[in-house]
Amino acid sequence: MPNTDYIVVGEFLNVHGIKGWLTIKSYTYPINNIFDYDLFIEASNSFNSIKIEQHKILPKKVIIKLTSIETINEAEEYIHKKIFVLKENLPTTEKNEFYWHQLINRVVFNENNQKIGKVESIFSTKSTDIIVIKSDSSNKNNTEILIPFVKDYILQVPEKEDIIIVRWDNEN
Repeated sequence: MPNTDYIVVGEFLNVHGIKGWLTIKSYTYPINNIFDYDLFIEASNSFNSIKIEQHKILPKKVIIKLTSIETINEAEEYIHKKIFVLKENLPTTEKNEFYWHQLINRVVFNENNQKIGKVESIFSTKSTDIIVIKSDSSNKNNTEILIPFVKDYILQVPEKEDIIIVRWDNEN
């Protein structure tokens, strides 16, 4: 299957102890939702299923024990690798709800139809998600623009077009 069938939902960060446990970062919300899916890891032009024997959500991190990984040396092979799920296994979103992968790479225009740039990434704060836009090269600043993903700023996210219309002054 091509890579476009999968999305990243987490990453192996480090080993935890000497018995094959790994620390992961979950990109799901809430973080324990990562365990609701069949998980995969990329391996030379394919995706291999990973089986979790056990997991624990600790105060400052999430750790997992993969089936058949018994030593720190075996676990080290996973460090910095991404954790994937099949897109088709994600729950359907409600109207005006989006997965981040549906927003990244969309072209952003303001309400005056001026091109601002392209969504490069998204991050979450305590109060909202923020879209990071790489400004259009014609913009003299050629910098990143951060726009909160809230009704005050996001006017339209057309389903059938890869654009986002925002309330934003292109001179900022």
